Amino acid sequence: MEPNPISLRVEYLIEKVIVNIPLQSNPIQVQQLPLAKLESMPVVPGGFTPFRLLISFKFIGIEQPETEITRFDPPIEVRLRFDAKDLESARELGKPLSLGFWNGKEWIRCTREKHQFYLEPDQSPDTGGWGIVYLSHWDDPTKAWGT
Repeated sequence: MEPNPISLRVEYLIEKVIVNIPLQSNPIQVQQLPLAKLESMPVVPGGFTPFRLLISFKFIGIEQPETEITRFDPPIEVRLRFDAKDLESARELGKPLSLGFWNGKEWIRCTREKHQFYLEPDQSPDTGGWGIVYLSHWDDPTKAWGT
């Protein structure tokens, strides 16, 4: 996917997450939310299995901060850093590293088809890299690495 010119770039240094927001019809900003405990979000057998919570945030209007924005045109790019420990955790579970989100009831795996999800490894792939998703809508704020 060819990126659009960025109107806002938000970097979360501790979480190692970058949000690139192309120019939207209504200006928006990112609001970070507290993370829930992983134990409070049950795993469905055979579904996405999280092992490290990353970040939780929502998008709100700049002109109307009480208004949550959930649709984006063009899509927003979210880059989430993975490291060697994440890769090792996935190997121990016998599955490839994946990104998931909590929809309020269960964990859902991000896919290439629906979220344009892909991994962009560092030059030395064993050290980590970035997971990248492009989102045209946003309803589920919590993201996690898992399998």
